[in-house]
Amino acid sequence: MTLIEQPSVTAMQTEASTVRYLNQYRCPYCQTEWEDSWDCGCNDRCPNCNKEIEPYESALIAGESAETELPGEDPDSTIVTAAGVNRFFVVSYEIDYVHRVSVGISAESPEAAQQIAEQAFNDATIWDDTAAMPLLSDDYHEAEGESLVWECVAVEQLPEPDHSVRQLKKEQAAMRVCRGLVEAYQQGEANGGSIDWDDLDQLIPLALQALGKPALDIQS
Repeated sequence: MTLIEQPSVTAMQTEASTVRYLNQYRCPYCQTEWEDSWDCGCNDRCPNCNKEIEPYESALIAGESAETELPGEDPDSTIVTAAGVNRFFVVSYEIDYVHRVSVGISAESPEAAQQIAEQAFNDATIWDDTAAMPLLSDDYHEAEGESLVWECVAVEQLPEPDHSVRQLKKEQAAMRVCRGLVEAYQQGEANGGSIDWDDLDQLIPLALQALGKPALDIQS
């Protein structure tokens, strides 16, 4: 871990701005620590790797001029930690993964089997899961070694979920529809073969969500 000392607040800076923030930074990429004074609790660039870093602590520094001091104020209380104000942050982490896909191939030799698989990969048909080339595995595995990297970025408002989250919600909705259909037919069989339409109607919004289509008003 590298500790870098930044220049402290000078008398000229104090005269120009009677109140400033003393921000404490710690870079999660190279573990460099430093502090710097700004007129707000803003991000700063790491002096070692130039990554933009959010301060982990920000303290208000009151001015030293007589005009800004309150009567009877304790000089030791001029530094107040900024706390109690919630802000929006996008916190992310990255982990290295290995994407491993396995298919079944009938061939005269390992070389011939690999050649068939490579051609299917180039043609984007290796995932078609056919009888001639069944898909056996399509999974992600963490790469060996520690590769976890965290990032925290301050934002004015949280962004909308991206495509990966929307796709995950579609898949979850589709599974709920499947479970609901099975349960509805099981309940109908228990009732002598009569399925309650209400059991199916409640699955329509989920089915539309799984298809990425807007919800419809179901007329009763």
